[in-house]
Amino acid sequence: MDRLTLITACIPPCRRLIDVGSDHATVPISILNRGICEQVLITDVHRGPIEVARRRIEEAGLSDVCRFVLTDGLDDVAPEEGDVLLISGLGGENIAGILERGYHKLSRFYRLIFQPQTRDYLLRNAIDRLSLTFLDERVAVENRRPYLVMICDSSIGDPGMQLSPLQREFGPKILERVEETIQVIPHIPELNVNVRTALEVLSAFELFDLQNRARLVYLLSKYEKITRRARFHLRDQALLNAFDEWFLSLF
Repeated sequence: MDRLTLITACIPPCRRLIDVGSDHATVPISILNRGICEQVLITDVHRGPIEVARRRIEEAGLSDVCRFVLTDGLDDVAPEEGDVLLISGLGGENIAGILERGYHKLSRFYRLIFQPQTRDYLLRNAIDRLSLTFLDERVAVENRRPYLVMICDSSIGDPGMQLSPLQREFGPKILERVEETIQVIPHIPELNVNVRTALEVLSAFELFDLQNRARLVYLLSKYEKITRRARFHLRDQALLNAFDEWFLSLF
């Protein structure tokens, strides 16, 4: 499953999708053709992507159910009760900035879907600060690269339940889903070698469904990146130690 297919699969039926930073209107065209949403509002901070999206919408014969707004994030957007928000293809820090600037509008959304291209931990930090509720974290693997999609609820969670450093870096729902998955597998000798090898073995384990294998690919990619940085940063060394402790406790 590629990134845009996964994003489309995460969008629930709704009256209107607000798509911030649309990928050439690929997702809006798909959900409108499938009847998932009745209308789409596409926004972008640059005129070029808006015009590309408008042209593709016109070619698809969907102009009557699409609107376009040239704006930064949610600045000139007025959400209505039950709308779904999609922000994809931006860095985690950029999505975090959009959410923090438009925080007073978030309660009107039925669902919030984010696909950060980089620095997903910064987006999780913002979601945590804003006390939004994580519903799930899913992964698409495209050309061996994992792409993360976060699904959130705009309802306010327990402000006292803050994410741990491990959850901020690797994802609370990623860790939760992987833990549930690993607990049902039989003993595999190869998993006793080391954490990285175990992640590699499990990410190719055919008894797991594709989504759980994709989550393990994401964890492996994260683990390798942090390992490369750990010799220079004490924070990364602490993260690796915490991850090793968590992972090994599952067996």
